[in-house]
Amino acid sequence: MRIAALLLRRGLTFALVVVASSLVFGALLWFAPGSKLGSAEGASFVGWFGDFWVGVFTGDLGRSYRGYPVSQMVWRGAGTSMPLIGAGLLLSLASGLGLALAAGPRMRGLSRVLRGAVHALSLCPVFLLGYLALVIFAVPPEGAGQALAAVAILAIGDGMLSDVVLGIDAELAALRKRDFVQSARLRGTPLWRHYVPHLALPLAQIAASRMAWLIGGVLVLEMVLGIQGIGLIGYKAADSADFALLVAITVFVTAVVAGSSLLVDVLRVLVDPRVRKDRRAAGRP
Repeated sequence: MRIAALLLRRGLTFALVVVASSLVFGALLWFAPGSKLGSAEGASFVGWFGDFWVGVFTGDLGRSYRGYPVSQMVWRGAGTSMPLIGAGLLLSLASGLGLALAAGPRMRGLSRVLRGAVHALSLCPVFLLGYLALVIFAVPPEGAGQALAAVAILAIGDGMLSDVVLGIDAELAALRKRDFVQSARLRGTPLWRHYVPHLALPLAQIAASRMAWLIGGVLVLEMVLGIQGIGLIGYKAADSADFALLVAITVFVTAVVAGSSLLVDVLRVLVDPRVRKDRRAAGRP
């Protein structure tokens, strides 16, 4: 019951964050000088906000600037952007884990060179890597080549790969001091078999902490590479003063970022027995 209560509180926090983001962003659009929303005769912000959330649950958010349903535009853009974000995140985690495991304490010289190269490349912003991909590698305007370039840029740029490597290095340094790892080293068994299961939760935490950066990166990258994703759709919506579509995109992005943190909390409860133990101990007199 205590675990269910914990998950319920996390779920309520998620819902509160999503609703609050739509409230704040919607209020900014409504009360902005010259806003088309607030200038409508007889309209009220409370009524519009309530109608918006009714539309969220019914799937009817009105029409976008192109005449298509807003919900259809959001899902269409998300169907393009989210696979790129997911693939970039997986590539970054896999590359960071492989680099951290391969360049261990026994390869200190090579490790320093690899880490220096990774950090230098990863410090480049996404938009710069996108322009370099267009100019140097002549990335095509569409197709698999464009998607692969976007995934690679998201996995590396804006400090993504650098932060992943540093986070995994910190976790590995802590694991190397654990008794079961010391015992495995004395027995001569491969250490990666002990590292990988204990890195599942830290990797999930790293992924959740970088989700907002990835979404921000894909919004910029779509404009550079011309990808018809949710970022480019949002830019055109802002240029056309399509406030309903902008608020819908804001709610979707906030739900993705907050939902990633919620999933990490659920995973922590499921796989970490210390959380359940601490909760049971807290309930004892």
